[in-house]
Amino acid sequence: MDNRIFINIASYRDPELWQTLDSIITQAAAPNRLHIAICWQDENDSERLTSLGWKPINCTAITEFPVYQLEGSEALIELIMLPYQQARGAGYARALCDKLFRHEQWFLQIDAHSLFKHHWDEYLIDTLTTLYQVSEKPLLSSYPPSYHYSEQGHIIFGEQASRVTFNGFTPEGFPTLGNRASASVHLERGSYLVAGFIFTQGTFVEEVGNDPTIFFEGEEITLSLRAFSWGYDIYHPTLPALWHHYTRENAPRIWHDHSLEAQEAGDVPLGWIQRELLSQQHVKALLGLPHSLKSPREGKVLGSLRTRRQFEYQCGLHFQLASCYVDCLPPHSRSLYPTHPDEATWHTTHRIHHQQQLNVTELFSSPLPDKLFIHLYALNTPRLT
Repeated sequence: MDNRIFINIASYRDPELWQTLDSIITQAAAPNRLHIAICWQDENDSERLTSLGWKPINCTAITEFPVYQLEGSEALIELIMLPYQQARGAGYARALCDKLFRHEQWFLQIDAHSLFKHHWDEYLIDTLTTLYQVSEKPLLSSYPPSYHYSEQGHIIFGEQASRVTFNGFTPEGFPTLGNRASASVHLERGSYLVAGFIFTQGTFVEEVGNDPTIFFEGEEITLSLRAFSWGYDIYHPTLPALWHHYTRENAPRIWHDHSLEAQEAGDVPLGWIQRELLSQQHVKALLGLPHSLKSPREGKVLGSLRTRRQFEYQCGLHFQLASCYVDCLPPHSRSLYPTHPDEATWHTTHRIHHQQQLNVTELFSSPLPDKLFIHLYALNTPRLT
């Protein structure tokens, strides 16, 4: 095999994109083996590219968006020019990049505000290769350590490795993810991946890929589920290959640009909240939750190798009940349960039985009515008895 790496970068009006691109190339051991696909959601000023030292050559198009090849380095760089006013969310941008895949051996997905360690490509390939002894489809993912800027403008790099854990359920019943510091010196198996750092074999792009229907919320839990259903096993590295800029307080955000006011003014075709609400129905369908979709979805579906229930067994969550094992929460924050229970035990474990005696006569000063209705509410859904 040729060890070529396909790199997916979705960038939304991100001024750090070019620093990230430079870091990828200059820190790689073999930049000539890199194929970098960027969805550039911005003003798309070609003169800006020239001022940065790139020579853009229009070569093709994806849907209605032109694709430019950037000359100026050993790496193959393809840039999808998507005006930010037409942006449709993280999943859509990443899925456009997926379309540029040329059957490279390896796949890397990152955010556009990342910096890389020296010879990161050799480190990731060597690390993943060792995992083929225990998994047919290993995948590396975690929240990279952070970098930030000092008051003097110097870059300060974090060092703490982490593992991806369950954080809680949203009011819509979506599991959210977080991270916990890892003290392990060995690669740690988990159940969840992070969209801002994925490294695995190239077939991931064709088998799993990014879901264009996902706007933002639910992206990582559905990606984790779909990767699992295609047979991928997730491992969290103990040493960083890259760093991520998390703070970015003043960075442009799509929910600021694509507001209801911007839609009413005709600046954007659809506000972000409408896209998010529609996206959430696709997330619910993937998680097996009640949804309002009336027609077949255009988005991704689960693979055939492992089921949604097997994923719930492994990570300790129950999507329909918005429930989790106690150990999924701090202080343990476990994300992997390799021993699967039988279905009856599973359901019993995820039901907490409460008993409360009520003295009904004390609630009324007059005789009791013929009918009395008591409403009981859970955190995620009402129950009537």
